[in-house]
Amino acid sequence: MPQDPDPRPTILIVEDIVFIRMMTEDYFETAGFRTLSARSTSEAIAFLETDPTIGYLFADIHLPDGEDGQILAEIARRRWPPVKIILTSADIPADQVRLPVRGLFVPKPYSLDKVRKAFEKMA
Repeated sequence: MPQDPDPRPTILIVEDIVFIRMMTEDYFETAGFRTLSARSTSEAIAFLETDPTIGYLFADIHLPDGEDGQILAEIARRRWPPVKIILTSADIPADQVRLPVRGLFVPKPYSLDKVRKAFEKMA
């Protein structure tokens, strides 16, 4: 007998620093989300291509091997328009971030409560 689909909203967390990624996963799991996590743009795209339940993307801008969360956000917006996108970084001033339409930027260090509330307010 097939399992019922998980009714929780799904968030994809893209962060290369393990302890930040784990802390973010724990927070969103506790807040009622189903979490997926990736450490690179290519891993994130693979999740987006195979899991249509992803409704939220929270990605760091600086990723390993020169990959860029801003490019990931552009690809996600173009290929998966309904996904809500928030980017983060400790190194880039907000006025230099290239955001896709309806995307938000939250600088590090951030409050995960504020990130969750920002997702809730997004159209």
